[in-house]
Amino acid sequence: MPDLHVSLPAKLTEVRNLSASVEEFGDANRLPQPTVFVINLALDELITNAVTHGTFNVPDPTIDIHLKAERNVVTLTMEDNGSPFDPTAMDADDVDTTSVLEERAVGGLGLHLVRTFAHDMAYEFVDGRNRLTVHHHFKSESE
Repeated sequence: MPDLHVSLPAKLTEVRNLSASVEEFGDANRLPQPTVFVINLALDELITNAVTHGTFNVPDPTIDIHLKAERNVVTLTMEDNGSPFDPTAMDADDVDTTSVLEERAVGGLGLHLVRTFAHDMAYEFVDGRNRLTVHHHFKSESE
């Protein structure tokens, strides 16, 4: 089962190319399509947040992605050299999921979705880099 390692500049235009790589990773590892969709959704949200909120005043912002599939678990690790930000610190109760969309405060819903679809998430800031690890459990197509 091949892993996926991708280093990319912190630019929103990189998300589309990464999505195609995630699809190839899913095919190579025989992942169910809903799992591939959730991984792409998570990466889209996480990269968008890193680029739009964490890379100001960073001379050479980069994002590193690592995907690994084993024993019905996909591990997604994302590292960036942006400003420290812990997406696991946000309280789930801080996100309004019941009001009419037009009445909701901006922000937080994307990370709420990432956390909802993940089995677990862990964050650390190490050597000047954000590191977020997300685990997605899945059933193999033969189960």
